[in-house]
Amino acid sequence: MPGPAWLRHTAEIRAVPVDRALAARGALGMLVPLAIGQLAGRPDLGAAAGLGAYGAAVDDTAAPWRTRALTLLLPQLAGATGLALGRATDGRAWAQILLVAVVALISGLVSSIGRISDMAALVLLLATAMGLGLPTTQPWWHVPLLFLLGGIPLVLLSLTDALRHPGLRERGAAATALRAVADLLEATDGTWAERRHQVTAAMDAAYDTVVLRRLSPPRPGSTAAELAAHLDRLVEVVAAAPAVRTTAAREHAAAYADAVRRVADAVETRTPATVALPPTPRDRAGRVLRTAVAALASAGEEAADGRSRLLPAHPAPLRRLTGAVADRLRDPAGRRCALRLTMCLTVAQALASFSGLPRSGWLVLTVALVVRPGLGTVPARLVTRALGTTAGVLIGLAVIAVLPPGWWRISAVVLLTGLLQAYARRNYTLQTLFLTPVMLLLADPLGQAGAAVPAARLLDTAAGCAVALVCGYLLWPEDTRALVPDRLADAYAAIAAYADHALNAAGDTGTPHTLRRRIHADLAAVRTELTRLRTDPRHHHALETWSEDLAHGEQVMARLTTTAVTGHGDAVAASRDSTEHMVAQLLRRAERLREPPPGPAP
Repeated sequence: MPGPAWLRHTAEIRAVPVDRALAARGALGMLVPLAIGQLAGRPDLGAAAGLGAYGAAVDDTAAPWRTRALTLLLPQLAGATGLALGRATDGRAWAQILLVAVVALISGLVSSIGRISDMAALVLLLATAMGLGLPTTQPWWHVPLLFLLGGIPLVLLSLTDALRHPGLRERGAAATALRAVADLLEATDGTWAERRHQVTAAMDAAYDTVVLRRLSPPRPGSTAAELAAHLDRLVEVVAAAPAVRTTAAREHAAAYADAVRRVADAVETRTPATVALPPTPRDRAGRVLRTAVAALASAGEEAADGRSRLLPAHPAPLRRLTGAVADRLRDPAGRRCALRLTMCLTVAQALASFSGLPRSGWLVLTVALVVRPGLGTVPARLVTRALGTTAGVLIGLAVIAVLPPGWWRISAVVLLTGLLQAYARRNYTLQTLFLTPVMLLLADPLGQAGAAVPAARLLDTAAGCAVALVCGYLLWPEDTRALVPDRLADAYAAIAAYADHALNAAGDTGTPHTLRRRIHADLAAVRTELTRLRTDPRHHHALETWSEDLAHGEQVMARLTTTAVTGHGDAVAASRDSTEHMVAQLLRRAERLREPPPGPAP
């Protein structure tokens, strides 16, 4: 499409396949509470329960049952809490402003701990905004309770689907990680960095699914223990993978990739793996890679050589949560992000409370969805939010004008919820397009009916976008330095530490692995941020420089890993003098990245 590059990236529609089971669960989960309310002659109560069904539909995934349970239940509890807090203000303006400020601060501080905590924090914030806009005619606990009850049908449907085939999703996650490593072994110089990033993402997802979501370590002999052993051996294959870039091992890359794919098929289908490996090569790099792939194909939970596991140990959930919160509070960038969100939402709620706009939490909701950094850049969200809301209001107006209240409108809400589940993950405009008419139709029986409501939602959206643009972009822009240059500098410093340790501390396999894992996580996070920042016009020129710095770090890390793991010297000699020279260069690059840019930040 014509236009600036950032706008083209914003309008890009991702090729996400339609999950029919997910769409069917969303539609059926919405139908149950609305139908019960209609049959009982209380469509208002059915609509309140429909809010819970809608929240559960948005949070539903195709993950294993443990992940689904956390993903569905924690945001539902957060949503009910937010609705209760919003109703408790009883329409008092200053109480509403103070509540929004406190909830925004909490949401901003815990949002980056993990995906589930981020979802729960966002739902808490959005539900608080919705609670502020609901009528106060009913007891304060009615809507929160109905919100919880409304999500139960979809939660049961989702967990039943996951429990029909226990272990299936865990095996699928492990197989995905194995296939990502197989693709890495066949990568060329031009595709290596991107495929290494995909390996990091797949390994993290598999570790989260198999180990991290559990309340206790996997039991010996269980499917989870078997998969954890495969992932542990896969770590060694990933470490030795750069060996295929050497001349001696390159000719066997396809054979090693095929062997890893056969292991992936065996893991996914629970059948024995028949793996044919090439002859033992003469060079050390090839021998290390062949040994790692052979160990991956072997059965059993324990390593044959008795070495300790390379996967991180299973952390206690409470200790993990408290540690993550403490790290977030100690992080200056995290505190600035939370304060920025708090300031924007406080201004938005003050505008909603004192401007005479119709009673609604839509204005605060708009600002929250635009400003929160994990959801995209402010310019991209402004464009998609405005377009999606406008189109969604038109759809809602058409439904209200054509279909009478009752079963026909319930059918429309159910259909729109199914479409939301099917297509919302492709682009935020599509998500807003289907979200807006659902919220308009649910607002009708909740006491926000009338021809002025759609126009008021457009006005709220325009006002919210204006607040987000001025407060969250022009006056207090996102702290990009903490997201890219500073993180790149930390990665360079970690690479320097890895070079110094891995090439000079013989026999220590645990520490280099820990450093490698942290470095690749940092590099993957930077690559993700660079992709996100392509939708912000301010960073057009800086992105090229940052991308070059990222590519250099990835190339150095690949060469260092080859040298450290295989002992094969290519571009980097294993002498102490060359190591010290490389460390000094990396530290100089890190120092340059930490220097503030001349003039205003890009």
